[in-house]
Amino acid sequence: MILITTNEEFISHPLIKQNTISRREYQENIFINCLNRNCLVVIPTGLGKTIIAIMLAVQRLTEIKDSKVILLAPTKPLVEQHYNSFLELTKLPEESLISLTGAITPEKRENLWADIKVAFMTPQVLQNDLISDLYSIKDISLVIFDECHRAVGDYAYCFIAKKYIDLSNNPQILGLTASPGSTEEKINEIKQNLFINHIEIRTEKDLDVKPYIHSVDNEWIKIKLPSEFLEIKKILEEKLKTCYKILKENDLIGSYDINKITRKDLLKLSNLINRRISTARDDEEKYQMFNAKKISANAIRLSHMTELIETQGVSALRDYFRKNEEKIKNNTANKSIKELFADKGFKQAKNLTYELYSKGLVHPKIEKLKVILTDQIIENPNSRILVFCHFRDSVNNIVKIFEQDDIIKMHKFVGQSTRGSDKGLTQKEQIKLLGEFKEGIYNTLVGTSVAEEGLDIEECDLVIFYDVVPSAIRSIQRRGRTGRKKEGKVFILVAEGTRDEGYYWAEKSKEKNMILSLEKIKNAESKSQSGQSNLLNFISSEKSEGIESRGKDNPDLNLIKKIEGANNYEIICDNRETASPVVRTLSLMGVALKLEQLSVADYVISERVGIERKSAKDFNDSIIDGRLFSELSELGENFPRSILILEGDPFQDSNINENALYGVITSIILNLGITIYKTENAIETAQFLYQLAKKEQTINKSSPKLRFDKAPIETSRLLEYIAAGIPGVNTLRAKNLLKELKTLQNIFLADIPDLTKIENIGKKIAQEIYKISRYKYKNDQ
Repeated sequence: MILITTNEEFISHPLIKQNTISRREYQENIFINCLNRNCLVVIPTGLGKTIIAIMLAVQRLTEIKDSKVILLAPTKPLVEQHYNSFLELTKLPEESLISLTGAITPEKRENLWADIKVAFMTPQVLQNDLISDLYSIKDISLVIFDECHRAVGDYAYCFIAKKYIDLSNNPQILGLTASPGSTEEKINEIKQNLFINHIEIRTEKDLDVKPYIHSVDNEWIKIKLPSEFLEIKKILEEKLKTCYKILKENDLIGSYDINKITRKDLLKLSNLINRRISTARDDEEKYQMFNAKKISANAIRLSHMTELIETQGVSALRDYFRKNEEKIKNNTANKSIKELFADKGFKQAKNLTYELYSKGLVHPKIEKLKVILTDQIIENPNSRILVFCHFRDSVNNIVKIFEQDDIIKMHKFVGQSTRGSDKGLTQKEQIKLLGEFKEGIYNTLVGTSVAEEGLDIEECDLVIFYDVVPSAIRSIQRRGRTGRKKEGKVFILVAEGTRDEGYYWAEKSKEKNMILSLEKIKNAESKSQSGQSNLLNFISSEKSEGIESRGKDNPDLNLIKKIEGANNYEIICDNRETASPVVRTLSLMGVALKLEQLSVADYVISERVGIERKSAKDFNDSIIDGRLFSELSELGENFPRSILILEGDPFQDSNINENALYGVITSIILNLGITIYKTENAIETAQFLYQLAKKEQTINKSSPKLRFDKAPIETSRLLEYIAAGIPGVNTLRAKNLLKELKTLQNIFLADIPDLTKIENIGKKIAQEIYKISRYKYKNDQ
């Protein structure tokens, strides 16, 4: 067994291809400091974080015999990138390095698992496999979380880390990121969620890193808006100011100065207005609040339109107008949109926009972009350029403008979602496109945020921000696409006197805070290691020993404990419910879960018990859009014991009249015969579901079965499906019966003694099979 203690040993290790990796002192230092620790590595982009991942993976595979490693990344192209790096740099057998994506069926993933040494996965795939208990992760000796700044809130990384720490015999975690967040609170949340006990930080100023940093020139290019744009902007801002005045008169905001009210302030108004509606003293006050709700909705729209004309241009604003006009034409627009588009002043702004579009005016940024791209490619024909846009409509408009250009060979790089006629790119198409970009078929990619994270395109020597995002994480990620293997340039296009400027300085401030926060955490850790401590660290450690929740919407998964014997009870969950913390909580409690695409119910406990779960907001929304009663009627038709779990308080922050809500609730109970059970949060919901399953399955001694789904097409599955329809026979027992007796005919002709010889088939179930197989059908109709 060869263990690595220095970089020299690493680059000459039998599992590493010779002459593929050069020695770098900082990588050795980080690696040594991460041994046998759960480590968060914060390192500038382009400094070989994959090498650190490979070093630690090889170490763990060597140190712990017959163990495996999992490497997680947020997107399939990034997963593929890591997979290729391991192929290129290690001597691990190719068949032991497997990229497991959602395109591979769960059954095939289960079969592949036995021979894997390193699995490359997206977190969503691993999360679903862990929930379904598809394979064991006891022998996983290392999980690598790439782009680990995502390990906050409900993101799958948090659940996976908790599950892994609970189940693995030899757990170790490595988190990798260039930008963990701008505050200590955010960084500490990542540390807590990934069970990090050591942090390694490198900046471009560190002595062991400096020799490997490639110069990246950053240039801020100011763009002056034409007078026609300013005229549209002025009209929109006047309308916005009118909205703010009404909201201020109703004590909903503190100022009507458009420079002091942010989009975030407006988004917060919805809950406040709903509370004021539910507590209104009379109809007049209620009317004012309903009017304020319309005004705040239009204020958000006007704020967005102002941003479009300032930072994106005429095409983007015109597209926004057309989408809303289509809604009005099809009678799918709400009242507030119709009122806004009927306003005389607003019509003037709209007509000016259409007039400018007909003249071919887009945004002065486009002219500057064309100059920059043309000069760059003429100077360096092998150049590769990434242009980043916040809005997908702008990506489409830019690509359309340059599609006939002889020098600039451009293609869009966007996410998978398709919106109407605007088709997204599948992850397979994204991988193919990146290959074509490297080969030079395209020299320019215009991308949204999907292109920001982790993509290692060493040929990229120029990055352009078409607009500015007020996020330190996203800006660092954008800039990190260049200067990886050679010097690079970054151009930031800023519309003068607009929110582009505000976003630029906000991002700079956040980035500065991030560096200060990292230094503070690093210094605190150094003091702690040298035997010193401080009061805040003491308080923090005391807190972690208690039971504390992060709040109703985001429960702390680290506080959920496994329940002894919970795996004896099975719950079928709709696979779309994995987006909620309920399924993850049930999994951490140890309940046996089966993910299915359910046509009725969110959870199935048994043949007679089906449950629909609704958050307070979804409950209110489903009343308004009319789907609540159809969903619950279908639930009642399929399950004799139908239950609605209402998570949260539907009366709080609701704009539905209190009496109307009571009317709906009483109708569900009295007219539909459905039981309503109220829970405070996801953890309470999970606990209630577990107790239901325990009670029901203890009484009936049977696992849940689905009988409202379509029968499977594959013949063997069809046989299992039919056999599992016998009372007391679940899927496992059906498989055992068919494995021994081969056919349904043999099962139904077997005697009771023969049936009881089969595993998990007791006398009672054998009698039931015997009785049903000989029962004469009676048609009572």
